[in-house]
Amino acid sequence: MKKLCVVLVLLLVGTVVFAGGQGEDAAEQKVQTLRVTNTLPMGHPMNMALEQFAAGVASRTDGMVKVELFPNSQLGGNEEMVEGVQLGTIDMCNQFAGAFANYVPEMEVLALAFLFQSEDHLYASLNGEPGDILADALSKKGFVPLGYFYGGSRSLMNNVRPINRPEDLNGLKIRTIPTNITLEGVNRMGAIATPMSQADVYSALEQGVLDGWENSPITLYTLSLYEVTDYVSWTRHFMTPDLFAISQKTWDKLSDEEKEIIKEEATLAVEYERSIWAENTEEAIAALKEEGVEFNDVEDLDAFRKATSSLWNEYEEKYQNGLIDAVIAAAQ
Repeated sequence: MKKLCVVLVLLLVGTVVFAGGQGEDAAEQKVQTLRVTNTLPMGHPMNMALEQFAAGVASRTDGMVKVELFPNSQLGGNEEMVEGVQLGTIDMCNQFAGAFANYVPEMEVLALAFLFQSEDHLYASLNGEPGDILADALSKKGFVPLGYFYGGSRSLMNNVRPINRPEDLNGLKIRTIPTNITLEGVNRMGAIATPMSQADVYSALEQGVLDGWENSPITLYTLSLYEVTDYVSWTRHFMTPDLFAISQKTWDKLSDEEKEIIKEEATLAVEYERSIWAENTEEAIAALKEEGVEFNDVEDLDAFRKATSSLWNEYEEKYQNGLIDAVIAAAQ
């Protein structure tokens, strides 16, 4: 009888241990849902890329890591989403790189007016020494960079007149991303730079609070802002990418295998977004012209370059990190 009791006790202990082990395995296998957000509508190339990213991550993790996309400022505006990623209340975002400058001041280099000569120059900088310096600075402030989407070049858009020289901007209230470097760049071009979240731009233009804004034709079209925008002047003053980043707090919760999958799928998403940008831009411009938006080449673009060129020296004096020289060298 005693032997029988001992056997029963051992069986019970084994059952509890086994059940506990199963519980641990189940906990370890719990599905992780990661939220990614931006200010852009579905149909924008960046969100098309994020849909591919989400599908790739889900497939390669057998559904154990799920990426949910919250476009169109659903989780807040430019500043709120970057803050959320920094705090870990939002897992990921893609956002105008200059918007990260409030936390990582070195990121201002990507929002300096007329710094990048071409797409190739921008990519060479991001893939070279400048990109390494920025990645290190971002990681120290709680951001893990996954890649940079191409946001095209940003040009001036308004409802008053075509812009051909800096004096044409006198008195015009032009919305820009609410960061010091972008505000200063637009101010020096001759406008009254007005900080505002992208989600508020439509109503501000409609009500006359703004005279214009600055962005790419794709964003103008996909956000339907052509309904309240008359002129696009090809200044191409900012060639600033969108940083795709994940919170360090979220990153630390992932396994090494999951991290590798996310990095690889992010790289594929960036490649895809860049590959479709040009085609989508051409289609957007054609559609905008049909809607009555007028485009003009700027007659005196050098005047805008001269008006903003001192910002490069001011940046280097402020940070003394060699980033300006590294960016210039990347063009060679």
